[in-house]
Amino acid sequence: MIRKLMLLLVLGSFIQGQGQEPLSVFENLMEKTWFAEGDWGNNTKFKQEIEFEYDLGGTLIISNAKGFTNQEQTSYGPRNHGIRKFDKESNTIKFWEFDVFGGVTEGTVKANGKDIIYTYAYGESVVTDYWEFVDDNTYNLTVGSYADGEWKQVYLKTQFKAENKSKSNFVFDHQSLVVTNLMKTGDFYKEVFGFEEIPHPENKPGFRWFNMYGNSQLHLIKKDFTEFEKNKSMHLCLAVNDLESFIERLVSKNIEFYDWPGNKGSVTDRADGVKQIYIKDPEGYWVEINTAKH
Repeated sequence: MIRKLMLLLVLGSFIQGQGQEPLSVFENLMEKTWFAEGDWGNNTKFKQEIEFEYDLGGTLIISNAKGFTNQEQTSYGPRNHGIRKFDKESNTIKFWEFDVFGGVTEGTVKANGKDIIYTYAYGESVVTDYWEFVDDNTYNLTVGSYADGEWKQVYLKTQFKAENKSKSNFVFDHQSLVVTNLMKTGDFYKEVFGFEEIPHPENKPGFRWFNMYGNSQLHLIKKDFTEFEKNKSMHLCLAVNDLESFIERLVSKNIEFYDWPGNKGSVTDRADGVKQIYIKDPEGYWVEINTAKH
């Protein structure tokens, strides 16, 4: 009787294993929006927002990703459309990624526990995207050359964090400042920060719009308004990779900078290691420049 029971348990486990859905490794990715940012090895930026869904009765997984859509990395929007499908003949999961530039990447997907491993050809190299499971809302992503359980070369290391799709997802769009001297203030942001001036959608006078980064914009609006105290606590904040070089730029333009307490020519060392300086634009608005990583 005991032997028969053991046999039934083993057989049941075998049947359960055989009946496991081949695409089940993707189950945790569903109904969430996954975000990641980082730096490639060549110092270009990586930024991606990706969602997954089942299609054709669960036999396909469709992915839609947003990312940079131009080489200058100033435009952000729909970039990739992907398919994951189990191929019975080869007993593997295959994937295809179509991008906005007209390219297509094809490869295979394997599971290592809850980890998801993509392998594909890129030029003459074989590249691996390794999604290492951390928890239900976090994966560590490593992209590089991976063989025999070791990384031979790493091109990117970052982390995907998830938000439930039922939540409202907000993305910073723009900062507006009311100014009295539109030309002088606009030229300040163009020359000091290198912001690209973009047209107002209705070509109205009294506006100057600038692209700061990605789809983030600065809108200057010329109006007469009641003067008020422009306290340093109310400021626009911009992060820069090389603060020393930016300070040299300020000095060359005779622009004064301060630390948080107000000491001229000083830099604040924040408790988390971020360095900060503060400057004023021609209208008296404060701008913080720091070294925070994004």
